Amino acid sequence: MSGSTVAAIGALVDAHRELVPVLDEHLEDNEGQVLPHLVLADVIRWLVAHRASHPEACRSVLDWLGLAFERGPDDVRGLITVSGVQMIPDPGQPGSELRDLLGPGLRQVDPWSA
Repeated sequence: MSGSTVAAIGALVDAHRELVPVLDEHLEDNEGQVLPHLVLADVIRWLVAHRASHPEACRSVLDWLGLAFERGPDDVRGLITVSGVQMIPDPGQPGSELRDLLGPGLRQVDPWSA
């Protein structure tokens, strides 16, 4: 965990207020501490669960992650790669269609897009 990864999670949730309950639950489960890798994995699970009911939000979150990946320092890029892109379900699994929404930068770190 670094300051920049915690800040990235804060900025993501601030930009996508529908994720506030995800962060709130995480904080409750972790004694008020932000663990960026766990939060981002929870966000990906939220995207999978809401891909049909909130497609615009899912696209927006993935677009935001793509920009953060392009502009971010190495630790933020690692966070997005490991706990973001790699947490999207494998092809053939429910939610794997989120991979179709990845921009070019995130496709480069997606093991299924290579």
